[in-house]
Amino acid sequence: MKKFIILWLSIWLYVIILTAGIILGCLACNWKIWDTGTKLYALATALLPMHVLEEWHFPGGFHTMYNLMKNSNSTDRYPMNQLSDMWTNFIGVIFGCFVLIIGVSPVFLIMQLFLCCAEIFGHFNGGIFVYKRFEKDGKKTIYNPGLFTTLFGYIPIAVGILVCLFTSYVPTMLETVIALLCSIILGGFSLSGIENICKDENTPFGYTWGSGYFSKYLK
Repeated sequence: MKKFIILWLSIWLYVIILTAGIILGCLACNWKIWDTGTKLYALATALLPMHVLEEWHFPGGFHTMYNLMKNSNSTDRYPMNQLSDMWTNFIGVIFGCFVLIIGVSPVFLIMQLFLCCAEIFGHFNGGIFVYKRFEKDGKKTIYNPGLFTTLFGYIPIAVGILVCLFTSYVPTMLETVIALLCSIILGGFSLSGIENICKDENTPFGYTWGSGYFSKYLK
């Protein structure tokens, strides 16, 4: 099983990037057919793999910030490790594809807005944390891996979804309550739940390529 997991962790990013490419291809082919809500949902789903690429490799190092915020002494593996973060993001991509297949509704748009807002809050909060943490080491901005795709991806998409929810996808009160409950449950499971299942200070699935963006501040 361990060998299979290591193999999957070595290729899963390629799988979700390919998935993002397929989604964007479908979006282009159906541009005149899909409504604005569906287009925004497709863009948000395709954005997630790009967001993960920024967090993991270009420039990478999101795990370092996240684990520092958890007061970890093992920032390469605890509590976030490759396995837990893979599941968190893979669930998001799979769920997004499922919604695009069955059809976007106000409930799903609210859930996507919840995700966008969570990313926005998380990266700005993390950015302030690392700015204060590394200011003495020369850090001059709140940039952290994932902030670029948040600023130029999740924020515009969130604004677009808000417009849709007040125009073409106006939810009922019941739909709003259902969407918020589902967002909390799915978000809690895919982040905290998965993390609690996978966290292990002796995990063999630590990040083996260093601290990425934060390497210059950890010398």
